[in-house]
Amino acid sequence: MTDATKISERRGAQRLATRIAAVAKTAQGQRHALHISDLSVGGCAIDVAGPHPLKPGTAYGIKINGLETLGSTTAWTAGQSAGLEFERPLHPAVADHIAALHPPVPSDEFDPV
Repeated sequence: MTDATKISERRGAQRLATRIAAVAKTAQGQRHALHISDLSVGGCAIDVAGPHPLKPGTAYGIKINGLETLGSTTAWTAGQSAGLEFERPLHPAVADHIAALHPPVPSDEFDPV
């Protein structure tokens, strides 16, 4: 079994490719601009520009325009990317709607945060 297969099985939810500008806020009030690169009912993958304090196990409020703040915890980090797990899962229709409103950017048009 490959690592990708293990991760896919562990996730248990479909990932929706997207490109959403958002803000992560810490309990101390620090804000960090980010982009959500994929979304599922249970969490998302993000990209952050520059140095960031994202560490596994740390709680953040994720703010996407038009939605209430989503409570999340950092599940993993890798360079400028991280995976966040939502405190409360999104309804599947909400995740689909958000992803449809924010389609992914073609790689040749990608502009880091």
